Amino acid sequence: MKKIILITLTIALAICNLKAQNSIEKNLDEVIVSANRAQTEGNITNVQIISLEEIENAPVQTIEDLLEYAMNVDVRQRGGQGVQADISIRGGTFEQVLVMLNGIKLNDPQTGHHTMDLPVSLEQIERIEIITGGASRIFGNYAYTGAINIITKSEMANSVSISGGENAFKSGGINYHTSTGNLKHNISVNQKESDGYIEGMDYKIKNYYYQAKTNIDGINALFNAGYTNKEFGAFSFYTPKYPNQFEKTQTTFASLQLRKEGKITLDNKISWRKHNDEFILFRENPSWYHNFHETNVFSMDMNVIQKTKTGTNVIGMEMRADNIISNVLGNDLESPIEIDTNNFYYKGASRTTTNLFIEKNINLNNLAISAGIMMNINSEYGNEYFPGIDMAYNFSNNIKLFTSYNKSMRTPNYTELYYLSPTNQGNINLKSEHSTNQELGLKWNGNSHKTTFTYYKREGENMIDWVLINGDSIWRTQNLSKLTTTGYELNSKIDINKMFNTNLPISTLNINYAVNESDTTSEGFQSAYVLDHLKSNLSFTASQNISKNIRIDWRASRQDRKGGYIDFESGKDVEYLPFWLISTRLSCKVFNNSTIFLEINNLFDNEYVDFGNIPQPGRWMRAGVKITI
Repeated sequence: MKKIILITLTIALAICNLKAQNSIEKNLDEVIVSANRAQTEGNITNVQIISLEEIENAPVQTIEDLLEYAMNVDVRQRGGQGVQADISIRGGTFEQVLVMLNGIKLNDPQTGHHTMDLPVSLEQIERIEIITGGASRIFGNYAYTGAINIITKSEMANSVSISGGENAFKSGGINYHTSTGNLKHNISVNQKESDGYIEGMDYKIKNYYYQAKTNIDGINALFNAGYTNKEFGAFSFYTPKYPNQFEKTQTTFASLQLRKEGKITLDNKISWRKHNDEFILFRENPSWYHNFHETNVFSMDMNVIQKTKTGTNVIGMEMRADNIISNVLGNDLESPIEIDTNNFYYKGASRTTTNLFIEKNINLNNLAISAGIMMNINSEYGNEYFPGIDMAYNFSNNIKLFTSYNKSMRTPNYTELYYLSPTNQGNINLKSEHSTNQELGLKWNGNSHKTTFTYYKREGENMIDWVLINGDSIWRTQNLSKLTTTGYELNSKIDINKMFNTNLPISTLNINYAVNESDTTSEGFQSAYVLDHLKSNLSFTASQNISKNIRIDWRASRQDRKGGYIDFESGKDVEYLPFWLISTRLSCKVFNNSTIFLEINNLFDNEYVDFGNIPQPGRWMRAGVKITI
């Protein structure tokens, strides 16, 4: 493998030196995104952007790894390379983050472990927007600590990508764009596989994605459809007692968005998401403990937006129906549903939620205000109201002060309610968890830098967690009474050469630093998620232009996690230890903007864990080529 890497690197450098390319222009201008139901230009809330340039050059090949570039986003992976990952924001849990694709919600009602089963790869993504802080008044359920919106490209370049690397890693993808009259089509097929970095961590992942976009009589229409299939060894994923686990998941997704612009704008979305999960506790003997789950989510989101002289008025409604059929989750079905000749669904559950939204957006000279309220109508948990307000004041063209106050919520999922196993027990009496979120921040855009400093405070009630009481052997779900989390965030993007009037090869440096503190400790019990979060996270990213057509991107991060776990072999409590990770990618533009690259993750082969008893990958080298047609 090392010989293959060296040969690829040699060829890349040779070709790059034969063909000169224009240097990459750095631009620190702010990207304007929409973070309200009106979807209008302008941004009051603290929204982070992962840009197309960062996506194309980061030393990663998955959305999960890319999200670690965002401020105060915690990505805990059981299996690497997008096999399974839990995403959390600002010290929250992975169940408290809303994930969207082009504004369509994709959270899984069975468990947040499956939310990142997305049918898209990095090749199709234009940018990623991360909205931090409680956002239920804008998006409804799941947006408890924030929301992530993945925006796909309107027009992809026709390309073929091939890569390979250590641990028998192989990946290939085809992206095709065409137009038929006023209709634009994007079609993508991607597949990757590996034997795994340890035995029992092998995987095969296939993605199929289609997007159509058009404008008919002033109506903008966007249709998305996708399918992803994952088969992977799940070594100790859910219990170290039986490590040789295996899992298969399939996600099918389709959505249609229609938007008619005008003094009165109509914005409508309908979507469907189906997820199948097959879990095998004993890979060598699947008949002993074999779970099957199928969830379906149907949603419709309608907004009426009125433009005024000072801003917009918005009235919106969201209707969401989800259900599950399973052999272990839910209530007994009237009659079993056949899965195959040997397996049946015996249980099921369903629920319907309606959310009503009202929002007012005002722009008065240097002051911008966005205020609104969501009414959550749910037969199981009653009617609840979640107000919020965001404000920003421009002291000058370069300095902006922003603040917000919002209330948010999340309802329990089917696993938290119904799961029952020899080591876990759900709780059908769980209540929704609520939070009050406050934020104060300052944005300073200088001539050579873009810097944001933020302080936040989140007061939670009825927090849902899996806990292990001292002396007990069963993890149980329950509502923790109260939890207050505070934090500080510093983000700065610096143009080194502008700042020091130099011509150094490292031209752009990004610095992220976040600290999260909770006022509750797990005395008398062990917390699986709520009290087990990043205490501090420091990261540096830098781009280095070696020549006009050779670029190296670097990322270094230090994570210090609060909490610990019980080591399965020794039975002792182990605290999470802080660790450093360094990754790099060398890339070269050649022939019609095609790219040859070499990337190395965990450059110094550090040992670390994201979850207890599950080792993470050591050094992993991959090389490949993207041919633009």
